Amino acid sequence: MLRLGVYKLPAAEVAVIRTIVMLYASDVAFPWTLVNAPPYDALLVDGTTTESERSELACTAAAVLALTRMNSGSQPHAMERPIRADKLQQWLKSIERALAEARPAREEDVGEQTALEMEVSDAVRFSLRRWPSALMLRNDMDKVRMASLLSRRALNARELASNTQIPLSQCVTFLQALRTAGTLELHVAPVAPAQAGLSGSTEFAGAGRSDFTRSLINGIRRRLGL
Repeated sequence: MLRLGVYKLPAAEVAVIRTIVMLYASDVAFPWTLVNAPPYDALLVDGTTTESERSELACTAAAVLALTRMNSGSQPHAMERPIRADKLQQWLKSIERALAEARPAREEDVGEQTALEMEVSDAVRFSLRRWPSALMLRNDMDKVRMASLLSRRALNARELASNTQIPLSQCVTFLQALRTAGTLELHVAPVAPAQAGLSGSTEFAGAGRSDFTRSLINGIRRRLGL
């Protein structure tokens, strides 16, 4: 379900919005529910809210829509009163599509395991080509920290986890989402060769790393329901 919230709206309008949401609730293609507290996927606010208030509210919602007075003219991120069910549904549908595009795609093809191996490979480092969208970050401070670090230098998944103290599986999932969105730059380099005289221990370490990688991939796949 997606979460719809309201802020500083008259009680009568809140009742109208609640009624509209309830009317569409039986439609499986309408995944919205009205909630009383953040985080929100979408938030309806009164057009009189200040820019400062809207900036603060943007931290609690993926999208904010202001309700303005009748005949106030077309404005970005605004909808004129009175509230109409079709217009509200149309706006919510647009937010739903944007959220879906921002989510990491489920890799159900044959290349799924190869894609995951790329994220956990020590030989592949990643850096940001451009800053991720707000819909992708969703004001998640862990994601913001990872994105900030990747904007400064190229790191592989283990280095990202070590520098941010965020679980490796979470870093891998975020890297996969960024790569699916086309915001990552890949830097592929061969792993440094083993020192002479340590071939036996290197083979053992390589086998352990391979087992760990397979275990991590299986764990991530189970987490994603794949």
